[in-house]
Amino acid sequence: MIETFSIRNVALIDELELELAPGLNIFTGETGAGKSVILKSIGLVLGERSAADIVREGTDFAKVEASVVPDETHPMWHTDFAFSDVLDASDVTILSRQISANGRSRCHINGRLVNLKQLQELGTLLVDIHGQHEHQSLFRTETHLRLLDDFGGNSEAQRQIGKVYTQLRALQQEAASLADTLAASEREKELLEFEIKELTAANLEEGEDEALADEARLLKNAEALRESATLVYQQLDGDGAGGFGSPVERLKAATKELTKLSEIDDSLSELRDRLESSLYELEDVALQVRHYAETVESNAMRLDEVTDRLALISKLKRRYGNSIPEILAHHAEAEQKLEALQLGSEKQVSLQAEIERVIQEAQHLCTALSAKRIHVAKHLSERIEKELRTLGMDKAEFQASVQLMPEEGGPFRIDGKSYAFRSDGMDAVEFLIAPNVGSQARPITRIASGGEISRIMLALKTVLVQVDEIPTLLFDEIDSGIGGKVADVVGEKLKELSAFSQVICITHLPQIARFADKHFRVEKKVVGERTLITAKPLTAEEQVAEIARMHGGKETEIGLAYARELLEE
Repeated sequence: MIETFSIRNVALIDELELELAPGLNIFTGETGAGKSVILKSIGLVLGERSAADIVREGTDFAKVEASVVPDETHPMWHTDFAFSDVLDASDVTILSRQISANGRSRCHINGRLVNLKQLQELGTLLVDIHGQHEHQSLFRTETHLRLLDDFGGNSEAQRQIGKVYTQLRALQQEAASLADTLAASEREKELLEFEIKELTAANLEEGEDEALADEARLLKNAEALRESATLVYQQLDGDGAGGFGSPVERLKAATKELTKLSEIDDSLSELRDRLESSLYELEDVALQVRHYAETVESNAMRLDEVTDRLALISKLKRRYGNSIPEILAHHAEAEQKLEALQLGSEKQVSLQAEIERVIQEAQHLCTALSAKRIHVAKHLSERIEKELRTLGMDKAEFQASVQLMPEEGGPFRIDGKSYAFRSDGMDAVEFLIAPNVGSQARPITRIASGGEISRIMLALKTVLVQVDEIPTLLFDEIDSGIGGKVADVVGEKLKELSAFSQVICITHLPQIARFADKHFRVEKKVVGERTLITAKPLTAEEQVAEIARMHGGKETEIGLAYARELLEE
């Protein structure tokens, strides 16, 4: 509820601070006294639009501030606001708005700067204004669905539908993302298939390039290698060209002579052994060189094969990596990517099947809720019409219209048509009314009469008082076009509502004003050379006088007696 609100430099108000009661707060005063300015000020701090001319002439800015004390169960504590960081667990929430003379606006919640939309969002949860004002919830068709479901006790069904809706949205987003990925990867898939085919056919082995390079070098130099090896052998163990014999033959002769000498002089035995060892080593080298010369052969066909293989490896290195290990790693990665794409196609089919299953489940839940809403809407309409008759709208016909929401390409198919699915179901709910006999039922939002709007909302609030969560209700022009017994009924209804919600009401009728828990009189006074709007809470005696004035225009003994009688009733 609103505990206090202060107004500064708004229109003809200099400074005004009022403390409201938890129950029924009544504002009265002569026509033109400024009651609408007070109402406008409350609307400003709740985020209604404003103009620069609202700022009192001769001042730089206007400011309105309200201290709100919401119940701990109020939705503002459980809603995921974009500005939740400005709320705290303190007992009082302070809303303020300052409008400069140039029309610029600054909004604060608990002293922290917020934008106008944020102030409106919170204000909508705290106060419901009914009359010729944009802040009233009755003008927001999304509220109609909530009110109907609150009346019908559909919270559990809505919770289930909301859960399925969230699940479906997640699946659809996953499917859309996967479809985009697969579509974008179709070309990549073709490229991967080509690369894998090429690399599989190449069948590379690590170190193969180095071995082939060595083999190619030998094949290219086979003739030179054979000739050089033959020459080396001939030099070591040839036919002794030059008449001196080969080195092997000469070493053999030297070893033979040294053996003879060592038989005479034993000290030469070590030298003989060393010479024999050298001889054996040289003979082995000569034999291996001869064998090498015999095995070296020119093979042009093999050289072509090796050259072609090296060219292939070189091409693959340019495409896939600087070495065979890098090429093999690219090959493995390409196979993994292709496998993932192939699995993605299979997952796409699986996802679509899951989406169809969830849609069927959602449609079943929504169809059941829709049927219940239609039943509840009929009951609600009857109750509202009954209340409207007590409020002087005897001929009014009220209808809570429940209609499926058509949507091209929507997920639900019923009788060959497509329908939308939202987190709260598949229905659009709108309150319609035909105020007079013969008139066609039209949306409440098109009704121009503030008095009718206020009485319709009063009827709704009376019926829904146990389930509505908005803690403060503000009624303007609720007494427009009524009087007598109907005025008494309106007053009684407001008093009943004030047991569940704080009610602020502007009225001209004493039959309504008499029910006030706190009665304020609004006046326009001339102070010096300025005209100012003031408001003050009335004492018991002052309330008697005000009721008398409202009844007869003067404070006569008869009028005062009538006022006391009204208050005693």
